[in-house]
Amino acid sequence: MRLAVCSSKGGVGKTTTAANLAAALARRGRVLAVDVDPQDSLGRAFGVVAERPDDSLAALLDDPATETRAVIRHDVAPGLDLLPAHPALETAAARLASTGGLVTSVRRVLRPLLGDYDHIVLDTRGDLGGLTLAAVCAADAVLTVYTSDPGSALGVARVAAFLEQHRAYENTSAVLIGVACAVWDERGRAARDVAGALVGTDLPLLTTRVPLSRRVPTSTLAKRPVVLSHPTSPVASAYTALADEVLAAERVPA
Repeated sequence: MRLAVCSSKGGVGKTTTAANLAAALARRGRVLAVDVDPQDSLGRAFGVVAERPDDSLAALLDDPATETRAVIRHDVAPGLDLLPAHPALETAAARLASTGGLVTSVRRVLRPLLGDYDHIVLDTRGDLGGLTLAAVCAADAVLTVYTSDPGSALGVARVAAFLEQHRAYENTSAVLIGVACAVWDERGRAARDVAGALVGTDLPLLTTRVPLSRRVPTSTLAKRPVVLSHPTSPVASAYTALADEVLAAERVPA
């Protein structure tokens, strides 16, 4: 599975979800986590920071001759390698967009690695711009997330429409396999209202709801996803269950 984790806005737990899914999936096979966000938050979730553009995805987009495996950070967690981002990714993407090469750029970078990994998890930036499209075009499956914020339900619909549009343009064949609740406040009325609104759609809602937890910011400070830093906590168990659900959804024919 090549899974892109997407949202149309920031602050919905997208990167936290991507990091924890990658760590949970690494218990089931070899995983590559790919940071396709110039803010490089996915790398930071594992304590990895690319000091120079040459040590990041930006270099691979800039120069097709760069050896992809030389940029990968190996074994940043059990069973998990990481391809980090760098703020220079923004400039590299702009250059590629001007020449028409951005859409297929991430797919090109990952092509030599497909036989090395059981799963690839791509974290995207919190928008539906060119870099997000490049990540989606390198994926065969997409997961999006929502929270108790009513605006996040609209964001889910935008991601679904974005995928439909680009399938029509033949830019991608990726399928939306899941809509996950990333920060579930079971006592909040807004959370119930948002979930209820999404139930009335034909979107592929996943049953696992990751609870709101103080363990998550603590794990961010520790630079270890919560499934590794607090593996027996309820929030870690929820992410593990979400990984199982994502795998099951991916195996169902579209």
